[in-house]
Amino acid sequence: MIDLWYPAEPSLVEVEHAYGLGTGRVVPDAPSAPGSGSAIVLSHGAFGTAGSYAWIAEHLARVGSAVCGVSHFGESPAFGLETIDPLAVIGLGARALDCSFALDRLLDGSMGVRVDGSRVGALGHSSGGATVIALAGGVFDANAMARYCGSDGARGDHGCDYARGPASTIELPDPSSFLDPRVRAVVAMDPALGPGFQEDSLATIAIPVHVVGAMDNDFLPVEAHASRYARLIPGCSFTQLTDGEGHFVYLNACDSDLEANGVPLCRDRGGVDRDAVHDRLAPIIRQAFDDALRGSDG
Repeated sequence: MIDLWYPAEPSLVEVEHAYGLGTGRVVPDAPSAPGSGSAIVLSHGAFGTAGSYAWIAEHLARVGSAVCGVSHFGESPAFGLETIDPLAVIGLGARALDCSFALDRLLDGSMGVRVDGSRVGALGHSSGGATVIALAGGVFDANAMARYCGSDGARGDHGCDYARGPASTIELPDPSSFLDPRVRAVVAMDPALGPGFQEDSLATIAIPVHVVGAMDNDFLPVEAHASRYARLIPGCSFTQLTDGEGHFVYLNACDSDLEANGVPLCRDRGGVDRDAVHDRLAPIIRQAFDDALRGSDG
């Protein structure tokens, strides 16, 4: 299931659009503007939806990119609550394949939007951040992640709460590469699954990666996740959020009482203005893609 944001003629009038979590402004089903910009594939966090990141997808579309947001079957309520499998969270390979398949369709014109196939980026949050790092060449080892989650070092790591259960009942996939060479740049917002990524594979990533991390994290210990990626990926740039932002500040501004493993999705700590955080991050993310995907005309 795909949400597609793309540039439209600036003369068209945007209307409010409900995304489930939060609202935005779009011109539904508008013809795309002429020309071809960069293509960005977007992967959501565990058990989320692509539309929950409309704030950044809309921003990137308004400045010329087509953003292809993938909702992942087995995790996303977009397919119906009855389809959700709690153990899908360890199926990082399926997520990466979803993104590559969506790029196939976006780049071959099947979605009706023209893009520049030499300018492809990937953007994700939490498990989606790990997914786009896999597209860049990082190799995830579910057994290594399971060992971490069973250790004392994982205390307070709510990411490990998703797949609790007797190890004998969980079939863990073998480590595999899901490198997609079409992806030329990655932005990972609070990427999850850090301890499961093989250190030598992160060291071989050869495209620009920008990590954003909430340093006073209420869900994922930053040293095990965002900071680990930033430290081990060569040349990785790192934006640190240091004013009390939590793990779900990257979702649309919203007013739901939903929680993930006891942590609110929409309620931030006192003093945190989610819209202001988005206003700060949007140009940083845009610039990271612009710098990496700039065309030959500069």
